Amino acid sequence: MTPLLEVLEPKEVEKLHEATLRTLENVGVEFQLEEALEVFKTLGAAVKGSRVYIPRALVARALATVPERFCLEARNPDRSLWIGGGETVFAPPAGCVYVQAGGLRREATPGDYLDLVRVINQSGHYGTNGGGIVIPGGTFGSDEERFAWLVLAGHWYSDKPQMGLNLGKQVSQDVLDISRLVFGDRLGCHVLGTVNPDSPLIYSTQMLESLFVYARGGQGLIIAPCSMAMATSPATLAGTLVVNNAEILAGICLAQFIRPGTPVVYGNTSTISDMQTMAISLGAPELSLLVLATAQLARFYRLPSRAGGALTDAKAPDIQAGMESMLSILATLAGEVSIVMHAGGILDSFLTLSFEKLILDEDAGGMAGRFRQGIRVDDETLALGTISERGPGAHFLDADHTLRHFRQEQWHPQLSDRETYRVERDYQTYILAKAEQVWRGRLQTYNRPVLSVESERRMLTFYQQRFGSEPFLV
Repeated sequence: MTPLLEVLEPKEVEKLHEATLRTLENVGVEFQLEEALEVFKTLGAAVKGSRVYIPRALVARALATVPERFCLEARNPDRSLWIGGGETVFAPPAGCVYVQAGGLRREATPGDYLDLVRVINQSGHYGTNGGGIVIPGGTFGSDEERFAWLVLAGHWYSDKPQMGLNLGKQVSQDVLDISRLVFGDRLGCHVLGTVNPDSPLIYSTQMLESLFVYARGGQGLIIAPCSMAMATSPATLAGTLVVNNAEILAGICLAQFIRPGTPVVYGNTSTISDMQTMAISLGAPELSLLVLATAQLARFYRLPSRAGGALTDAKAPDIQAGMESMLSILATLAGEVSIVMHAGGILDSFLTLSFEKLILDEDAGGMAGRFRQGIRVDDETLALGTISERGPGAHFLDADHTLRHFRQEQWHPQLSDRETYRVERDYQTYILAKAEQVWRGRLQTYNRPVLSVESERRMLTFYQQRFGSEPFLV
C-alpha cells in the first residue's frame, strides 16, 4: 500500500497539541447552553459567563473514553460499516439547496431527494445514504417536518446506514425516534450526525442541544468546524488548526462527559477565505493540506476522522471541477480519512448537487483509491515464472498469471473514455452524457429494499401524529 501522506512532523503535531491545550485553558470556549455549562462546572472546570476554560486533565480524561472505531448499523446488517480502523467510507453530499441535472440548475425538490436516495442506494461507492443530501423546498408545514421527512424517506428507500440531522433538540430527537422505529430493539449506533462549532471557539444553543440528544441516545457524532482562514480563524494554517483542534476537543469533552463511550469522529471542513472575494474556497490547495493535517491529528488522538471530499468551487462539472475535486479526494485517501462526507456531486462550494458529478466522482474516488493501494510486491506478483515461460518478444494476454490478476491489479472506470477517437462523437459533452445515462439507468432499475410492514406502519403513524399529515413518498 502507498505510504500515508503526512504534512506534519511528529514534533509539529506535539506543538499543535500543546498550543491547543493552552488555548483551552487560557482562552476557553463559549458554550451557549446552560446545561452544558453545568456539566463543566460539575467537573471542576472554570466557567465565567458562557465561557468554559478546560484544563488539560479533563481533555485527557475525555479522550480516554472515545472508541477508536465503531460500527454504524444499517437496517440491512450486510451493509453496516465500521468507522475508523484504517478503512475509508464514502458518504454523499449534505446540505445542498440546489440541484443540477442535464445542465440545468434549480432549487431542490422533495422528488429530487427521493431520486438521489434511490441512485445512491445502488452505488457501490457511497457507503451511507439519507440525511440532508439536499434540503428541498416544497410544501412542508415547518422546518421540523421537512427534516423529519428527510430522515423517514431515507430509511424508507434505502437500507444503507443513515446520516443524521443536527438542528436543535426537537429535530435531533425526531431523527433518533424515527431510527428506533426502524431498528426496534436492535442495539448500536444507528445514525451519525454532525455538530458544527461556530468558529472561532463557540458552540451555539442549537448545536449543543443536538449534541446532548445524540450523546444521551448513544448515537454517533461528527464534531467538525468549518472555519475560513483569515476570516473566522487565523490566516496561517497552523493557527487555524489550533482553533479547530480546540473546538473539536471541547466538543469531544462534552460528549464524553454526558455519556462516556459515545462514538465521536474527529472532523474538520475548514479551508481558506479567498482574498479577493472573501468567500469560502473549497477548491483551494490549502483545504487539502488541512485535510491531511486533520487525519494526522485524529490518529494522534486515536480517533476516527472526517474530512475532505470531492470538493470544488466550480459552478458546473467542468475542468475546474475535475482538477479541484481530484486534488481533495486524493488528499483524503492519501491521508486515510475514516469517513468522507461530500464524496461526490458537490458544486459551487456546498450549494449545488450535480447528478452527473455524483457519478463522475465515483470514478474519481475509484482512481484515488487504486492509487492509495499502491504496488504489491511478492513472489506471485513478481511473475518470474511467467516472464521465464514467455521470454523475449512474447505477449502476456493469455497467460494464466494475467487471468489471475488483471481484474484486481487494474482499476476499471465506468465513465472514462479509453477508446480510439471517433469523429461522430461530441467529446465536449460525451462524459456528462454517459454520467446522465448511469444515474437515470439506476432510477429505472431501482427496487425498493424490503422494509417490514410493522416498521412502515410505525413510521407512518409517527409522522401523522407528529405533523398531522401524510409523508410524500411517491
